[in-house]
Amino acid sequence: MAIAGFFVFMTTVGLLWSRNVIYSVMFLAAEGLALTAMVWISDPLTLATLGIGIATLIVKAGVIPGTMYRVISQWPSEYRRDQPLPFWAYIAAVALVLAVRHVILLLTPSGIILHRPLFFYGMASIFLGLLLMISRRHVVAQVAALVAVENGLVVLAASVAGALPTFMEFGMLIDLLAAVAILVWMSRRIRRQFNTTDVTTLKFLRG
Repeated sequence: MAIAGFFVFMTTVGLLWSRNVIYSVMFLAAEGLALTAMVWISDPLTLATLGIGIATLIVKAGVIPGTMYRVISQWPSEYRRDQPLPFWAYIAAVALVLAVRHVILLLTPSGIILHRPLFFYGMASIFLGLLLMISRRHVVAQVAALVAVENGLVVLAASVAGALPTFMEFGMLIDLLAAVAILVWMSRRIRRQFNTTDVTTLKFLRG
């Protein structure tokens, strides 16, 4: 589990670093594979865990990155790259990761953390995903940030609860799939309407 959590954390770092949104899609697919492995090795393999793992594999490693790639592949190459990451974002990323270590030290005496490495990887992935939302301007990068935050939540839940109930696992997958479908549709509309992928152009929609 720790290896899978580390892989999710490193791919989230890759999302923050990469300017090419094609690479972002690949990182998301890799996160889906890591989470699938985590589901299957976290508990004894039962029908429920097998179903959750298959659903995770289909949705997070197949449908979501596949849909995003299909949309991006129709765009000219100049629309597949984001602006350089602001310098302050690098400082904020380091500060957030260090803050997670401090949170672990505060919560360890309470006994709420069952798996410290997983807690670190999950919380750090959430923080970096949120940082990705405010530092990247490409509309697809925003979609990738949403998925990264949700993936971090799964890892974090595994660190404090061992595993989520089956109905919550499926519910989160359905919610994520619906949200990504809406955001991908919006990204296509933004590209067609404003001939750009920069989310800051949305300010022109204000009355």
